[in-house]
Amino acid sequence: SVFVLPSYYREGVPRSTQEAMAMGRPVITTDVPGCRETVIDGYNGYLIPPRDVNALITAMRKFIEQPSLIPSMGYHSYQMAVELFDVKKINAQYLKLFHTCYS
Repeated sequence: SVFVLPSYYREGVPRSTQEAMAMGRPVITTDVPGCRETVIDGYNGYLIPPRDVNALITAMRKFIEQPSLIPSMGYHSYQMAVELFDVKKINAQYLKLFHTCYS
């Protein structure tokens, strides 16, 4: 399985993408702020330009024609999720920031 989120808008880091990464799924998403922070193009998925249907088709076709990419890119997604989006790490960063600001 591959997770696909062709978002058109600037948004925060999508929770759906983070969850897919935590499940070890490669990601195809749009190169817009928030989404782009979840993918290293060619490492754990593909970034596509907004509203570019042909680029989306090309990225999806890569996984169809080379299904062997799915396990390795999925593993890289999992590693990135653990490193970048682990809730315990994020909460610790928030606590440190709050402590710095309010002490």
